[in-house]
Amino acid sequence: MDQDRFFLELALVEAEKALQDNTYPVGAVIVDEDFNVIGKGRNRVHSSQDITAHAEIDAMQNAGPAMFDAKINNKKFTLYSTLEPCPMCTGGILFAKIQRVVWLLNDDQGFGGYKKIKDSSIFLEKFDRIEMIEEPLEDLKKRQLVLMANWATNPNNVISLRKKVQ
Repeated sequence: MDQDRFFLELALVEAEKALQDNTYPVGAVIVDEDFNVIGKGRNRVHSSQDITAHAEIDAMQNAGPAMFDAKINNKKFTLYSTLEPCPMCTGGILFAKIQRVVWLLNDDQGFGGYKKIKDSSIFLEKFDRIEMIEEPLEDLKKRQLVLMANWATNPNNVISLRKKVQ
């Protein structure tokens, strides 16, 4: 659990950077079975104007060739995220054969897709190979909730600016 805390805190640092970049505050970190960080990422959707620039995808891309090695050799990688992965990121997790996923905050706004996809019978066999740990640390969850609230109340975020224009 101490290792989970350490890597979730690293993911929170990435989420804080995303918020500073004026985009949705989500961060992710991928570690190998020896607890080496192989990729970090943060949401860059608004700052890069790229709808696929989610934190989990960014971390997988930043992990580079290590992701292929893990997939081919079935190595145990863990993805830590500050928010429940969406359907797109869940697809990436499945195809990358990441074997463990830990997130700080369930996405109850309807964008989180990990649990919804997991519950569908099509992917049941793939999900049975992944250990899922949701919201394991209350204090870090609260930090992520603060980041989310800061995003929602920031008058300079892209959504608020769009409302001003309309």
